[in-house]
Amino acid sequence: MDRRTRLTIGLLALTHLVLDSYSSFLFQLLPTLTVNLSLTPTQISWLSPALMISSSLMQPVYGMISDRYFKRSMAVFGPLIAAVFLSFLGLAQSLPVLLLLVIVGGVGVGAFHPQAAAMVSRMASRDGQGRNQGMVMSIFSSAGTVGYALGPPIIAASIAIFGLGRSWYILLPGVLICALMWRYCPPLEMARGTAAVRDLRPALRAAIVPLSLLYFAVVFRSAVSVSIQTFLPFELQGSGLSEGARSLVLAGFIFFGGVGGFFGGALADRFGGRRVTLIAMLLASPLLILSFLTSGVASWLLLMAGGAALNLPIPISVVMAQRLVGTGASTVSALMMGFAWGAGALMAPITGLLSRPLGFNSALIAISLLPLVSALLLWNYREGHVRQPALAT
Repeated sequence: MDRRTRLTIGLLALTHLVLDSYSSFLFQLLPTLTVNLSLTPTQISWLSPALMISSSLMQPVYGMISDRYFKRSMAVFGPLIAAVFLSFLGLAQSLPVLLLLVIVGGVGVGAFHPQAAAMVSRMASRDGQGRNQGMVMSIFSSAGTVGYALGPPIIAASIAIFGLGRSWYILLPGVLICALMWRYCPPLEMARGTAAVRDLRPALRAAIVPLSLLYFAVVFRSAVSVSIQTFLPFELQGSGLSEGARSLVLAGFIFFGGVGGFFGGALADRFGGRRVTLIAMLLASPLLILSFLTSGVASWLLLMAGGAALNLPIPISVVMAQRLVGTGASTVSALMMGFAWGAGALMAPITGLLSRPLGFNSALIAISLLPLVSALLLWNYREGHVRQPALAT
């Protein structure tokens, strides 16, 4: 891998970090915005789904647009759109304006991911063998996770220093990263020119069995991750932890998830993606369940370890899907990164429903069984199920 390729991959990973930090601003600002705008619980409930739909569930659409029309524009300008609109959340004076900022900012977040993931994959496989593809995708993926973990403390510090009405001060990193992308980001090179787009639908049909198993394994894994991020603060609050301590525990869960994703690709390159992902899912459930059955430092350490195992397969799943289909890299990346995560996030309210009769602790224990379902799906996963062998690599 030459120096230019390494620098390009590093730029895309850095951009992913900056972008995803903006995507988590909303969750930190929600309590303050709720008071300032006198929002009801019903009104608040529209905000997170609006961000999730525009940034995640719509990613396959952005991927198809990217594969068909654009060479690099969505990767370059997506971060700028997200930075502008999400850094202006503190200026919203009404719910419609707040929703508009969230939705358009989410579009910027979602537009970047499929095209950038396809670029990273192309860069990693330039040697024609793709020996480092898993590791490179891990660097890209974990950079976004770290950024997502850093977002809340960044916007909280900005608001503490400058005030909510000057939340737009945090716009500068997004502008700078867009300028760097405009100057140095290469065009997205399609594997087989325009024929790659025309061949996408037949390629997806040919790989429907293993791709479906992989997709739903990601959905169930994502449901657990989103449920813990959403409801763990309520469980920690019930245990008597201060707000600062709760934020550190949650940030640790997200951060070590990124650490797991970073090492996942390297392990997959050496031992195989299916094997590594299967083992990670078999480990995630007992680690998470034990964390909710214990208390204190032991519980937090188990939670971090469970988060690392849970998120370790994120980059692996993207590479596995790209190898299954062999074309339309942006669309396939979006299917695994955005659409699967968004579908998993839509399952998170199940945890909320379970918490009513069971309590948050028992509900989190129950939802932590889902990685075992992912493991069962992966046990039946075989790339040999692709009906057209030429499409699988």
